[in-house]
Amino acid sequence: MRLVLGFSALLLVSSAPRAAQAAERAFAVTWQAPDECPDATAIERYVDQVVGDAAVGPVTVRASGTAQRTADGRYAATLELDLGAAAPSVRTLDGRDCEAVSQAAALVIALAIRAQSAPPEPPPQPAPEPPPQPAPEPTRVSPTQTSRAQPFLSLGPIADFGSTPAATLGVALSGGLNWAGLRFEPGVAYFAPRQASIADRAALGARFSLATAGARLCVPLSQGGLWLAPCVGGGVDWLRGEGFGARAPRNGNAWSATVRGAALAGWDISSIISTHLELEGVLPLTRPEFQVEGAGFVYRRSSVAVRAAFAVDVHF
Repeated sequence: MRLVLGFSALLLVSSAPRAAQAAERAFAVTWQAPDECPDATAIERYVDQVVGDAAVGPVTVRASGTAQRTADGRYAATLELDLGAAAPSVRTLDGRDCEAVSQAAALVIALAIRAQSAPPEPPPQPAPEPPPQPAPEPTRVSPTQTSRAQPFLSLGPIADFGSTPAATLGVALSGGLNWAGLRFEPGVAYFAPRQASIADRAALGARFSLATAGARLCVPLSQGGLWLAPCVGGGVDWLRGEGFGARAPRNGNAWSATVRGAALAGWDISSIISTHLELEGVLPLTRPEFQVEGAGFVYRRSSVAVRAAFAVDVHF
């Protein structure tokens, strides 16, 4: 590489002289030049001024150079730098003034020393390990929304208003299937007896027991573990009257087909257990009437009945 130097002011050399280093230098210089040019000692001093403390230490740069006057009155210098590589680096410098050419050679040596003494780049830090991902929570499949046929049993208390002479409590048992987003549920219920008497004759009347059987189809609408389900269905009610107060009490039975509509609200506690509340309207297609023979009217069921229940479902 050839550098043409017109003015010595272009050299980036500190003007503040430093004391010669008493310790071993980090460079070695061999320099041959005409008498009017700086000698090897001057070159070393120039290098000390540029690199300062970096010039002290084990030898890392060996420089060998020559300067000579050319036919056109200029000065040319050849500088060979041994940096410990396989082949030395050779630089060629040229200028009108031998002082400037020598300082340029010293600057090249100083830059090589700084490059050799620069601390090595720290090894790249390993990429931080990604934080452990929390284990995904197992997906809970709602029993009411399963795509496979899942049988269940349901048991709980039930109340009836309108099928017997007074409101009555009972127990309901049902079983069915949840499948393809539908709930098919047949079930039975039995209610505690309630009694009615002939007007103005409280000692004469009948005690009425109610049992029901039916089936319904529901469409559960699920949101998380909660669900609502409108239902339609039908069934049959059995109403039995047992007379009292007469000399020869008689019993009577009546069967009534019914149409039913219900609304269920449930909570899937787990894939096995759920609970629900229900409110059901019952429309009997016949309304049997009970009388005490020779005494008069006792009871006729209402045209509409309402049933409310709470149940626990066990899914298999």
